[in-house]
Amino acid sequence: MKAFEREKSHCSSRYRWLSIRARYCLLGLLVIGFLWGCADPDQRVDRPTFGDDDGREAKAQAAFLKAQAAIDLTGIGIDLSELSDLGNLESILASPAQLEALPETAIQDAIGAMYSVLDASGEQIPSAEGLALLASPARATGSTDSILSETDQILMHINLAYFYISDAVRLLQTEKGDLFEVGFEDGQYDFHLTPAAEQKFKNLQSEEYIRQFSAEQRQAVIDAVVLLTSAKIKVLEQPGVKDINDKLIQDQVLSIDRKVSRQDALFHLDRGLQMATELAPDLAKSINELNKNVADVFTEKMLDKVTEWGFTITNKEEVGERIKKLISGTSSQ
Repeated sequence: MKAFEREKSHCSSRYRWLSIRARYCLLGLLVIGFLWGCADPDQRVDRPTFGDDDGREAKAQAAFLKAQAAIDLTGIGIDLSELSDLGNLESILASPAQLEALPETAIQDAIGAMYSVLDASGEQIPSAEGLALLASPARATGSTDSILSETDQILMHINLAYFYISDAVRLLQTEKGDLFEVGFEDGQYDFHLTPAAEQKFKNLQSEEYIRQFSAEQRQAVIDAVVLLTSAKIKVLEQPGVKDINDKLIQDQVLSIDRKVSRQDALFHLDRGLQMATELAPDLAKSINELNKNVADVFTEKMLDKVTEWGFTITNKEEVGERIKKLISGTSSQ
């Protein structure tokens, strides 16, 4: 994984891991896999075998194989051993229905396995808890003395971002009921109320919105927002007030395991952008267009909606600034 052993002759030495066509395929859709999109089907790369001169290599190799197996079990994600042909965008993105059908822990297992690869290779990712969200990922990740090639590191970060987004969508889809839904059109997720709920909300006072959510739906929203942004989101207790299931509304905070989901989608998109900026400005520009759709079209609009519905985000301004920097391409500066 220190370097690719084989590559196509038409790739330049500077962009040996990026096909020429790929520069024109990254159109800023949500497809995280676009980073290596549109390569010809025969543009595969052999995964180098590790040597025995560094103890980390054997550990990283074992972790890598487990991560690929965990990714394969989900049926989504990018193959960690090849530049996949991602020209058919609809075949890459997982639909909300597909994500809902996954075993409950499948995505979390894959996220944990990918972090094990980074850990074993020398790039340890700390938990977002206790870290300033606006800190540069390059500074927040601690050791960056990784034995992974730069290509492999970027691929790992983009895959992690993809899985965080997928897990957020899976949670929302699983608990949506007839209250909210995740739309999926032209490679873009969109979180919104159902038409029936939208009409219902028009006849309610704003303080009544949160009462239309079940405890499970509130939890899904909280956890999804954290998976995307690490925002400090919660539901405040409303003494004596009951929700749609006639249960008292009590304090609720995130329930995801931060030992597994250490960071969030924005963190890994940012890290991938930083590394690409150092390697290929043209590619970084394309990733930034992709970031705009992930952070602005899906994530920021979702934050605005859940705040309107009665969820409390104590660091919304900080998260907003983080999104602004990410989509402007200045987060690493």
